[in-house]
Parts: sequence; C-alpha cells; structure tokens
Amino acid sequence: MKACIRLIVALLLCVLLSHCSQLPTPPTPELLPHTAAAVQQFNQGFRVQLTLNSKEVQLAPWALQFDAVSLHDQDLLPYLRMLKQELGKYPTELLELSGLQQILLVRNLSVAGQPRLAVPDYVHEVLIYDIGHHDMAFNRHVLHHEFYHMLEEELYGSAYYRDPLWLPLKPDDFRYGKGGAFARASEDAAFSHPMQGFINRYAMSGLEEDKAELWTILWADASWRQVKPLLQQDQLLREKLQLLVYQIGCLAPEIRPRLAHRLNSLDVPLIACAQSQ
Repeated sequence: MKACIRLIVALLLCVLLSHCSQLPTPPTPELLPHTAAAVQQFNQGFRVQLTLNSKEVQLAPWALQFDAVSLHDQDLLPYLRMLKQELGKYPTELLELSGLQQILLVRNLSVAGQPRLAVPDYVHEVLIYDIGHHDMAFNRHVLHHEFYHMLEEELYGSAYYRDPLWLPLKPDDFRYGKGGAFARASEDAAFSHPMQGFINRYAMSGLEEDKAELWTILWADASWRQVKPLLQQDQLLREKLQLLVYQIGCLAPEIRPRLAHRLNSLDVPLIACAQSQ
C-alpha cells in the first residue's frame, strides 16, 4: 500500500512539474528599477505625460479593450527607449501644436474586438500604444502615424479633414476607401506602390491615412529608406510630400531643416512659407 501511495505521489509531482515548466517565465525583479527610472526620465524630458495606469487617464467611451502593462514587463524598456528616440525628434512647438497630453502603454489593445497597435483619443488628447509588437521598426512607423492623426485633428478640428489642397493630388478616377478600419490585412501596410500617388493600400483607404503614411516616412528612418525609391519614380508622391512639408513645416518652423533634407534628397524644393505664417 505504501509503495502504491509513493507511486501516486510521484506521478502527481511529475504532472505538476511538467505543467509548471509550461508556465510563463516569472517577471525579472531586476527590471523594476530600470523601467521605473525610464518612465520617470521620459516624463521629465517631455511635456507629454506617460503612464501605465489607465485609471490615471480619462478615455472616450469607445469599445476599447486592453490589458495593463507592469513595470516588470520585459517588452516595456525597449519600447520606452524607442518612444523616447522617436518622440525626441519632434521639437516642443510641434508637440504643443498637436495638443497631445498623455500616452498610455498597454497590451492586447482592440477596438470593438478589432486588434490595434495604437488608438488616438482625440477627445482627451491621449495616444494609446500597444507594446506587444516585437518589430521595432514597425512600432516606430505606428508611433508617427498615430501622432499625425492627433496633429491633424488639432489643426483642422477633425482627424478626417477633407483637405482641399490634397484632394487634387490623386488620379482623376480614384476614390478613397472607407478608412483605415477597413484595411487591416498585413499586405495593406506593405510598401507595394499599388498605384501612382500611393505608397501602400492603407494610404488608399482614406485621405487621412494617406497623409499620415507620408508624414510617417518623413520621420521613421527605416520606412523612409524603403519608400524613397518609390518617391524617386512617382511625381505625384513627391508633390504630396512637398505639400505636407509646407503645411506642417510652416506651422512648426523648427522641423523645416530636417524635412528640407528629405526633400532635397529627392530634388524637390521646399515651398517658402507665406508671410502671415
């Protein structure tokens, strides 16, 4: 009988140990001081407040779902470094122009069940970013793309502004789609140059997405390197880029030297700002 009991106990221990070996690795305590310091340094260096606690942020009553991020999260510190690098490219005047107040970092972000890597809350001037995507170049792209939506909404009163100067810069028979919410396939984001004037199918989904994608390549270096050959062969794309640099660069003059460098590499002149601006 004792031998039987010992056998049962041994089997139970084996099952238990096998199960435990499949559990996620527990958080590393050493991460805590580094990530806490990184959050503190970010908030000291930017006028935008970064938080991991959704209770500190007022959010619009949309069908948002997400999981909280802990200071122990192993993906947090690399994301914070990226965020600091990319947002640090913007001068203070541009951040102020956007009206952005807070950044909330989360995991498993979705809207009405549709997975998202970022969501801009225009009502409360909050950008929500999901740190769970491990392609850091794509994270950089997403960061600038969503920032532009915030900027456009602040400048024109709507993130879906039907820019009269932008509308003519497309083929005559082209009509934009229903918006980015309806272009979620991975191939939509690929820099495929599906037709003249567009770097990808996502840009074709809406005028607001078209502008945000071109804004993004001006700042995300890896995206710029991939798209530059398309720009060199597409006059319509160069005209769009030139107009966008004029529109935003004249409102935030500190960014003009960087953007002028981008345009100069394409032999595109920088449009002089009107005297009233």
